[in-house]
Amino acid sequence: MLTWIAIGVGAAFGAPLRFAVDRYFVRRRGTQLPYGTFVVNQVGSFILGLLTGLTLSLSFGQSSGWQFATDLLGIGFCGALTTFSGWTSQIFELSRRPVRWTGTAYGLLSVLLGFALATVGYIIGSAVG
Repeated sequence: MLTWIAIGVGAAFGAPLRFAVDRYFVRRRGTQLPYGTFVVNQVGSFILGLLTGLTLSLSFGQSSGWQFATDLLGIGFCGALTTFSGWTSQIFELSRRPVRWTGTAYGLLSVLLGFALATVGYIIGSAVG
């Protein structure tokens, strides 16, 4: 039951934050590129890398308090903050534009930077833990 509560509470913060970030970038930069989705996916990658590093360096996070925190932040918050379906839809839409390589570039940059940020997060989490 505690797992469900942790996930729900995390998601209750992650989903509105994703919406707010997206609206912020739409107001500031327009809708030419999906900046909001890009930013939340990169932030989520970093946070998940950090949590993974911490969890693995702290005896695999076997305490119930640590499990609650990883459920809250990893599954709940990051799960609601990041979006795979929106990201793939945006790649498709960008690929239908006159400059077709924009979708490919967006997809590749998202994956490569997301992996790099997850790695940096993991290294920091491992060092701290």
